Amino acid sequence: MTCSLNKNAELVRYAFDKGINFFDTAPLYCDDKSEDIFGIALKQLARQRDKVYICTKGFPETNDTAEKAVAAVEKSLKRLNVDKIDFYYVWCIRSMKQYRLAMQKGGQYEGLLKCKQQGRLDHIVVSTHLRGEEIETIVDEGCFDGILIGMNILNFPYRWSGAQAAYRAGIGVVAMNPLAGGIIPKYEKQLGFLAGPGQSPTQAALEFLIGCPQITVALNGFSRREQIDMACRCADECRALDEKQINEIRAHISENLNSLCTGCGYCMKSCPKKIPIAAYMQFYNDKLLQDRSDEKMIKELAEQKIYGILVDVPAQAKDCLHCRRCEEACTQHLNIIERLDEIARWEQQIYEKKL
Repeated sequence: MTCSLNKNAELVRYAFDKGINFFDTAPLYCDDKSEDIFGIALKQLARQRDKVYICTKGFPETNDTAEKAVAAVEKSLKRLNVDKIDFYYVWCIRSMKQYRLAMQKGGQYEGLLKCKQQGRLDHIVVSTHLRGEEIETIVDEGCFDGILIGMNILNFPYRWSGAQAAYRAGIGVVAMNPLAGGIIPKYEKQLGFLAGPGQSPTQAALEFLIGCPQITVALNGFSRREQIDMACRCADECRALDEKQINEIRAHISENLNSLCTGCGYCMKSCPKKIPIAAYMQFYNDKLLQDRSDEKMIKELAEQKIYGILVDVPAQAKDCLHCRRCEEACTQHLNIIERLDEIARWEQQIYEKKL
């Protein structure tokens, strides 16, 4: 295992030598070895510490008191071999309830403020999988220096209002999962329309986020030097995008995704039951792209209701009235009702298994 840790630390140093200076880690990543890997690399880069930005994270649930939050920061400092963390994330906010837990008196945020005052961390930031309008609420409260959002070229309309709100507020916006959890490189043939001349869909996806002025940093995981090299080429070759070009990309995706949902959200504005249709349709994209079985979709649906875009939704698929207002509003003319009915059957099976 020591050899493995050192080999991975070599990749971090290689990335730094190539010009990458913003590194993201967390407890539990890489079988809870990620902070240790970065600790080896950062010890070797100690003389250049002022040129490296390191981020790590803590869950509100496991750090529900200020004392626990402080202890978590101290543990990460030790594992990372640094005396200060540049960015510390309130990690994985999937519901406003979790956000309020982090912000409660005597809670995680209060502990992080104490650490900041003591010079143990520079910036308190937040990592979230919330919908765009909920991200706007967090940004408007003004407690964080930056925000980490799950965003890529396929789903960016779903959270774009949150990124724009953060950009207007002058705080950093970091995009995670730029390749849609590996879906884009895995299905390059089906997603070929994303690419321009001389590009692969993977390169197009990375260059899109890097080129968006609203995005400060695009995170890209790597396990080989070749992946680092490709990401650096994308950064060197991409062009800055203006609002017109971003809207053109949005329209191009909408025209070419065919049966896939782009997450534009028009459907939800017309739903009398306030069903988060765009979230359900984004989830359904996995079935279409990966030809998943019902069994796999049910398992994924259960996970999405705990960790993903379907946490604490105001209404479920089964609540659909079949009024078809969503289908009338859909820019892609998707068979939304049919898909919601199928998802409702999967939800029912999850419910029955819990009984």
